Amino acid sequence: MKKNSMRVFHLDNIVHEGERNRTDKEVFESIECIFKNECFIIEDTLRERFIPLLDKVDKIIYLDLPKNLLKYRIIKRYVKQKLRLEKSTYRPSLQMLKQMFIWQKNGRSELINAQKNKIVLHNKREIRQFIKNFQK
Repeated sequence: MKKNSMRVFHLDNIVHEGERNRTDKEVFESIECIFKNECFIIEDTLRERFIPLLDKVDKIIYLDLPKNLLKYRIIKRYVKQKLRLEKSTYRPSLQMLKQMFIWQKNGRSELINAQKNKIVLHNKREIRQFIKNFQK
């Protein structure tokens, strides 16, 4: 199935509604609605509260990219959001920037490696090849 026939859900959009964080009840009601779709993609940093979702998905695609690249992307994204060059569902604050560095530091590789239904991509070349094969 081609990606363009699937809906993509960013869990940041499920968790945040502008300046407001949705309640746990609202978040999990939204997630239940996602699972009613036949084919979908969920994107997230894999926060603790979403670990139970791993058992409900067919595939996990984990981007195990170099730490320096991730740090660069976090800073670049923060600057773009502060300059309003990139849209954000949350307020790009220094507190949120700090939280992103914490999420990046707390790798999920052990958790991901324990999953049987995973695909691990380590660099841009592997990502491009995966997308190319996925779109066939």
